[in-house]
Amino acid sequence: MSGRPSGSSHGSPARSRSGSQSGSRSGSPSRQSGQPTGFKEGTGKDPAKDRPKLTPAQVIGKRVDLPADAYKSEKSETRFTARPGYNTEGRPIKVQLNLFAVLGWQDLEIYQYDVSVSPNLKESAPLMKKVWHSKTAQKELAKLGGKWLYDGHKLAWSSQKVERGELRVTVDLDSPAEKPQEQPNPNKKKANSPYYLSVRQTKAIRLSYLRAYLLGKISWDEHVLECMNFFDHCLRQFPSEKWVTIKRNFYDPRFPVGKLSNDLVVNQGIYCAPRLSESIKKGGTGLAVNVDRCQTAFWPVDSLDQLAFRLVNGHNEDWSRWDDNKICHEMHHRLTMDKGGNPKLVPSEAFALLRRFVKMKFTVKHRGKMADPKKYTVKAIVFDKDHGEAGSNAFNVSFDLKQPNGPSKKITIWDYYQEKYGIRLQFPKLPIIETSKGQLFPMELCNSDEHQRYSFKLNPRQTSDMIKQAATRPHKRKADIVEGVTHLKWSQDPYLKAFGINISPDMTITDARLLRSPDIMFGNVKENPGTNGRWDLRGKTFIEKNANELKSWGFISCGDSTCKQGELEFFARQFSDIYRKHGGNIKEPAFCKVLGWMDGNYGAICEKAYYETGNARKAEPQIIFFVLPTKNQLVYERIKKNMDCRFNIVSQCLQAAHVKKAQGQYMSNVAMKVNSKLGGATCKVPHPHPKGGSPFWSIPTMMIGLDVSHGAAGSHQASMAALTMSMDKHATRFAASCQTNGYRQETVLPTTMHSLLPRLARAWSNTNRVQPQHIYFLRDGVSEGQFQDVLDTEVAEMKRVFREQSGGSVPKFTVIIATKRHHVRFFPKPGDKETADRNGNPLPGTLVERDVTHPQHFDFYLCSHAAIQGTARPVHYQVILDEADVKPNDLMKMIYQQCYQYCRSTTPVSLHPAVYYSHLASNRARSHENLSSDSLILGFGKPGFPYGKDGSEGSKDAQYLQAPLLLSMENEKMTPATIRFMNTTMWYV
Repeated sequence: MSGRPSGSSHGSPARSRSGSQSGSRSGSPSRQSGQPTGFKEGTGKDPAKDRPKLTPAQVIGKRVDLPADAYKSEKSETRFTARPGYNTEGRPIKVQLNLFAVLGWQDLEIYQYDVSVSPNLKESAPLMKKVWHSKTAQKELAKLGGKWLYDGHKLAWSSQKVERGELRVTVDLDSPAEKPQEQPNPNKKKANSPYYLSVRQTKAIRLSYLRAYLLGKISWDEHVLECMNFFDHCLRQFPSEKWVTIKRNFYDPRFPVGKLSNDLVVNQGIYCAPRLSESIKKGGTGLAVNVDRCQTAFWPVDSLDQLAFRLVNGHNEDWSRWDDNKICHEMHHRLTMDKGGNPKLVPSEAFALLRRFVKMKFTVKHRGKMADPKKYTVKAIVFDKDHGEAGSNAFNVSFDLKQPNGPSKKITIWDYYQEKYGIRLQFPKLPIIETSKGQLFPMELCNSDEHQRYSFKLNPRQTSDMIKQAATRPHKRKADIVEGVTHLKWSQDPYLKAFGINISPDMTITDARLLRSPDIMFGNVKENPGTNGRWDLRGKTFIEKNANELKSWGFISCGDSTCKQGELEFFARQFSDIYRKHGGNIKEPAFCKVLGWMDGNYGAICEKAYYETGNARKAEPQIIFFVLPTKNQLVYERIKKNMDCRFNIVSQCLQAAHVKKAQGQYMSNVAMKVNSKLGGATCKVPHPHPKGGSPFWSIPTMMIGLDVSHGAAGSHQASMAALTMSMDKHATRFAASCQTNGYRQETVLPTTMHSLLPRLARAWSNTNRVQPQHIYFLRDGVSEGQFQDVLDTEVAEMKRVFREQSGGSVPKFTVIIATKRHHVRFFPKPGDKETADRNGNPLPGTLVERDVTHPQHFDFYLCSHAAIQGTARPVHYQVILDEADVKPNDLMKMIYQQCYQYCRSTTPVSLHPAVYYSHLASNRARSHENLSSDSLILGFGKPGFPYGKDGSEGSKDAQYLQAPLLLSMENEKMTPATIRFMNTTMWYV
């Protein structure tokens, strides 16, 4: 169905307040703005107008890796830490980088132009593109000579200067010159022609500014930014004309295509982005291109009803067996009660999933519209409480259809298609699609367009499939990158040629260093894993055993069919034996009990487990193990919420399949986690000298890790901040504190920081009996554009807390940003055992400080782990503040060696443990949200988030709102010692 049904010249009907359709311009069902539209009920505000506008650097930074000082808004802001030198301790080696040097460019003037189109009241970018690419406009531009770049919005570049500084072109999009093959159609709505294209010169760009910045002769300014913006568009113009472009990724239809479960399509593409490079110090240009392979999930091309069925079937294991009729039935709305006890209708969980169709492009193909090429955009899935529990489907949604020679008549979507086209809808009980222009369509007549990205969180099976397809060994990834460079055809790129830009087709070979692996101390032995990067836990005892001997603890099987009593008792005995061999301090055997499901009441299960364990051992439980039949996130979170926040004791969830097998390696892995939760430590890096002490520092030093996680795309979960803090002088044990941090808010708010830090800081001082003099603050997940916010907000509030607690003194801070969200990869020489492991990945300890790093800033790439599968991804560490003047050798050795102290692994980890732990804690704290189980299931309607009536979403501008606080791990019924222990141990691992 199109905006104007075939054979009708009437207008589109609008929706009345009663839920029927009234008023019209065509025979196509449509809605009137301001009335219920799917989930969403308008608020009368435009959220986009209330949000702060992005700066030019923030816009360009979505495509280009800009340095942190590109985002400084004022010259008075902090100058980030300059590089104090390079590492001198590691063994010199050479590795290849997936970086391709820009060999040179012509030193010519590049002219930047402002592009405008009128009339264009809505500032439509698609209209501007259409006018720019019209035959009339391109003919006039060709007369001027030179090559023209266009960013698709308001900027264009050329090597050609326009006389009098402006070009004006009149474009008639409906003229025969633009559409010579199209037959005249008097009934077709004309475009708002003619349009007037204006191309006005505003600036002249010289790339010499970029070179001066890289040499440190000038600070970052708008001239340097303009150079990077130009180079980015010049690099992207040619491939974007041939391929599908998503930010920095290009997808060639000839590239391999895979599939995920539920028939999502995986396209392999090319990541390509310019980078500033340290190579300027060796006589290079200081500019390079980072090329990598990438994979992205796309919607398949199919009818929306079939996509809906597969989407619902893949949501969870129970739904996988639903047939089409069952799914249609589950689209009915749910009757529930509001806070006042009044009944109200809300979308069902299955209906809520269909929100993922919003913004999808589609065409309509049926017997009356086979030749209609028009594309539509999904605005919403129709939800109207007036339609009752049966839902807003083809039987219920009606509109007033005007007759050619008579009054309008009310007609349902079902009847309209039967009468107009003779179509009997196969799935009339599926919800109705509403477009951005108000038209209404049944799903089964809508066909998705190709190359539409699936931007939502993949389910576990899809994630597993994606990892399998994306995880390739280094030799294969390197071959794919080389093939990608071949496809990009830089030597044939007409735009690069026009501006004299020459890019090397060969990967950069850089000078790197291999840091020495440390000794690892266990309770009974010291071991050096060397370049192998892994060790065996057999025969080793933990460096620190559990703080209190186990007297009251239990194993609880959840469900009669999950695990038999004999199997549970056998596992408990075997685990006790293995934990003792690792140094575990156990006094009493574990209490074992099989509990029924109690109708899925997890609170009742936890309560019964807690009291039965305590009564059996006549003491408050210290830890309880829960054996679960399957992996179910909801079950896991409900158990953790009860044990963490209600009973304030640590818990451990086990899978029934592993319990039945009772394998020693599995129990050793569980023992590492349990020992850490009970106050112990797995291993440590010892001081090289016999006197002992910390090998990393000589003054009281604290490690802090901080991460903020956000809900998946399309969800309404609050942002979650987690702060972890080392509690001992060796930084082997980390306590954690978590709190909500608004919505989609990355920088930790001052109120959140004062909820996270003070209690842990006091606990650290009480444990170590001294105030910290130096703090390493490792921050995860922030982009260069947020570095200044980290210093101005997060570090400033931390200093305030320490100043208040110490009476005035503030420790020195070393602030390090750690990120894995980049596309830099190391490729050692194949077969070189001195630099590569058996899979071709770099050895643990591979450090790169040149060619890919910034020429002035203090940053480096470190590969600290042995990759199990795929190609190793190094971590990019950027030091943005160093008040203690830490030497590069000491800093890099400290970060690398502490990766060997991660509590639940027998290998060094890829990311510093402080950051790794904060990531774990932020995810675990999701179970502490003060939400009902219904809210967890539906994924919307959470307290504090702005929602309209009936569970529909209100204003999207929620990032500035304070989210509801988490439940605390402090129950007044528990003893102070229990609460204190819970909040300072590693409950989150």
